[in-house]
Amino acid sequence: MDKEKRLQLGLLKIGELAERANLPISTLKYYTDIGLLRVVDYMEGGFRLYNEKESLLRLKRIRELLSQNYSIKEIKENIDKIIVYKLLVVDDEPFVHDFVKEALSDFEDIEVKSAYDGFTAGITVNEYLPDLIILDLLLPGIDGFKVCTEIKNNPKLKGIKILAVTGYDSPEHKQKILAAGADDYLAKPIELNIFREKVKQLLGI
Repeated sequence: MDKEKRLQLGLLKIGELAERANLPISTLKYYTDIGLLRVVDYMEGGFRLYNEKESLLRLKRIRELLSQNYSIKEIKENIDKIIVYKLLVVDDEPFVHDFVKEALSDFEDIEVKSAYDGFTAGITVNEYLPDLIILDLLLPGIDGFKVCTEIKNNPKLKGIKILAVTGYDSPEHKQKILAAGADDYLAKPIELNIFREKVKQLLGI
């Protein structure tokens, strides 16, 4: 059976399982990608290509390569060479965006995009699907806590890592940040080396 036919059968199987589980179509995109990788992984003889901790971008890139008829072995050997990690900075202060871009300028595999308020951030997250968001909590309009909570409550977006940035550094504030769904946090002013290390940890690079 050729690869295209196997992929088609994989999609049909996933659709059948989703229908049995009575899942709405709007929630299936993320899970379909993972499910398809599981099906193909099995059919191709156990070349492990994914896990639930993979970034959304990595899963998407693997899925795209599968659709282009790359073999599982070829993808496994080359995926790290083609990955570009997407980072979204959400802060109303332009100098923070400049700081992030400069701090990460030597990482050729990190792409940085900007949003300056919570409303724009919501739109950008859905369109851009970043791997990591640097999120200021005190934003004009929709605040960072609400942005964080909405992202983590969305099945399509909840795998996105969030590094919250705050001017208040106290145990109570940290607890509130993590309760909102942030994966980690930094207090302002941001220390360069600590920031770089946290970004690397959250992206897994």
